Amino acid sequence: MEEVELIIIGAGPAGLFATFCSGLRNINSVTLEGLGKYGGQMQELYPEKLVYDVQGVPKTTANELAKNMYEQAIMLKKPIKFNSNVTDIIPNNDKTFYIEVNGVKAYKTKTVLICSGVGYFVPNKLGVAGEDKYAGRGIFYTVKSPSEFKKKRVAIVGGGDSAFDYAAQIEPFATDIKLLQHNGVLRAAENSILNVKSKAWIKILLNTEIKRIDGDDNGITSIHVFNNVSKEEEDIPIDALIIAIGHKAMPNLFKSLPLVTDNRYIRVDTGYRSSIEGVYAVGDVANVSNEPKFALISVGGAEAYIAINNIKKYLSPQSSLFGEHSSNLNL
Repeated sequence: MEEVELIIIGAGPAGLFATFCSGLRNINSVTLEGLGKYGGQMQELYPEKLVYDVQGVPKTTANELAKNMYEQAIMLKKPIKFNSNVTDIIPNNDKTFYIEVNGVKAYKTKTVLICSGVGYFVPNKLGVAGEDKYAGRGIFYTVKSPSEFKKKRVAIVGGGDSAFDYAAQIEPFATDIKLLQHNGVLRAAENSILNVKSKAWIKILLNTEIKRIDGDDNGITSIHVFNNVSKEEEDIPIDALIIAIGHKAMPNLFKSLPLVTDNRYIRVDTGYRSSIEGVYAVGDVANVSNEPKFALISVGGAEAYIAINNIKKYLSPQSSLFGEHSSNLNL
């Protein structure tokens, strides 16, 4: 069993920056990521979507941002282990913790920083005939590569930001796009709605529900829809269906660790300490009690920086809370 000073759980944006910061503070850390890649939500849900709200980066794709974050994270030689799902955190009487990875005790650590985001994502399904049959054969729950929809007739289900973002992303590639909303209420940002409405071959069908998905041996061929106002039904031929009605978040909280939570968040103080000494949490999984949560990449990075400095002080009480400025380094 390997012994370390700090285990960082998660290699999303907060976990990657925490990894870098642990190097700045010379903490003996290992970062564990359950997936086979870095980036968290950015890579899983919107890899080719543009991101604008990171300091010093006017515009970049989520995929490129994740790549740069990973390169930064490993600059100071702190290991990141992929396909390493933390299945439990077990407290010991000496204020250390055993870390169970993929069901096996693999590490003993003095501190833990949980950066697991909202956990695993499970897409919401329509629950209609044909959905499970044609899963992976023309049915999509996220858009990872807009070029996949080149010269295809596409239907998109949803009225929120994801549905409208997907419509805009695939518009340069698809030959026909129909955006279906079941209750006539569009919840996307106003600019996104105006942008989609300005595109000639995107048609918004309000009050329209999918009743059945049809196909053949090659995959999906059409959807049978119902207008719940006019009561009319029709078959719409399509080559691909994007179901953008959200994802269920399944947070990975740990059975042996009695963390205090507020709703889905681990409760932390302003130093990002949890209710258990030696355990910290930042990013989408954590929140300071009774404070608003700003779920932004840049905010998660700031939280990681604060947490790592507090972890350093906890591990080495004689050390300064603040490390040196990175501009003093010669890397």
